[in-house]
Amino acid sequence: MYCDESGFTGNDLLDQGSTYFAYASVAINHEEATEYVNNIIQKYKLQGGELKGRNLLKSTKGKKVIAEILSTFKDRIKVGVYHKKFNLACKFYEYIFEPPLSEKSSLFYQIKFHRFISNILYLDFVCRSEEAEKIFSDFQNLMRKKPNYLFSSSETPDMSPLDDIKTFCIHHRDTINQELNSLQGTDIGKWILELSTSALFSILCDWGKEFNQLKVFCDVSKPLKENKELFDVWIGIKDKIYFDFFQGVEEPITFNLSQEVQFVESDKFPGIQIADVAAAACAYAFKEGVNQNTESWIEHIPGMVIGKSVIPDESYTDPNTLDATRNLILLRYLAEKSINKQPLLDGIEEFLSAVTHDLNLNPSNRIATIAENSRSDAPYFNF
Repeated sequence: MYCDESGFTGNDLLDQGSTYFAYASVAINHEEATEYVNNIIQKYKLQGGELKGRNLLKSTKGKKVIAEILSTFKDRIKVGVYHKKFNLACKFYEYIFEPPLSEKSSLFYQIKFHRFISNILYLDFVCRSEEAEKIFSDFQNLMRKKPNYLFSSSETPDMSPLDDIKTFCIHHRDTINQELNSLQGTDIGKWILELSTSALFSILCDWGKEFNQLKVFCDVSKPLKENKELFDVWIGIKDKIYFDFFQGVEEPITFNLSQEVQFVESDKFPGIQIADVAAAACAYAFKEGVNQNTESWIEHIPGMVIGKSVIPDESYTDPNTLDATRNLILLRYLAEKSINKQPLLDGIEEFLSAVTHDLNLNPSNRIATIAENSRSDAPYFNF
């Protein structure tokens, strides 16, 4: 497996010039990759002696090269695609909501509460809510160890979903800070927001479904090298373990490496160049969509993108669904418990069971509940 990325901005997920991060891999041996890259460089008379995805995207000829590469290797490429701002919203849940809820975190993941919170934050951000922009900016600064307070406790909530989130953060600041402080001085803490490590791990798990053992080469990456021990533990692991992540669909959480992950220079390993082209093409296609610049090769991309990619999905805030309504009620419940300094998790199963029962019996309550708890300018609660 040869792996490379496109759109890397490290811990800065609010970079204005780069919306998507893509991490790509290709299953190929060194000899085949060398022969293929040399032939395509000669065929198209490319300059520089090396394939670079960002350069190929700049010209009509380059896009033809991309189309040929994706068509040739479409069944041997896997790519993880990550919307950066949305990933910041997902990490917000992981590091802000997860610590106070950790004793029963699996319950909240089962009802997709994490997806609800992440999509609310993201959608509020894209509609240019000043409150959401402040949340994102403050959170990123906090995680990057810049002196900052996430919120001011003097702010008065106005009972919108976003203010319920703010209320939750204010009242559980000590628990959240304790979790973040535990990561200080570690490599995980240093690269806490960057996406390369989780992307590579997800891709290798996906390849593990097809191959019993993997030999992995990555383009030189500082965060991956510093997190190398996270991959070393999978050397010689032959057992395949699956986990039910979503509605009965089991996905692997293991893979077997034949050796340590190798970090190599792309000019000496053409397989890296093929992965670079795939990553650049996917990041560009997700940003631009189908147009005259992508129509010759975008058709190949859906089959390459792994299921563990992380991109926004508004269906998790759809007011017509039981899940969205229940999660909105749950958010308000957690905010009120926080204000009253009551234990968050006492009786949580009974509460959710009662809410689910009521919403199933009275579907009309869904829209009424959403309408009572939404701001008029929130795009995810307008109908």
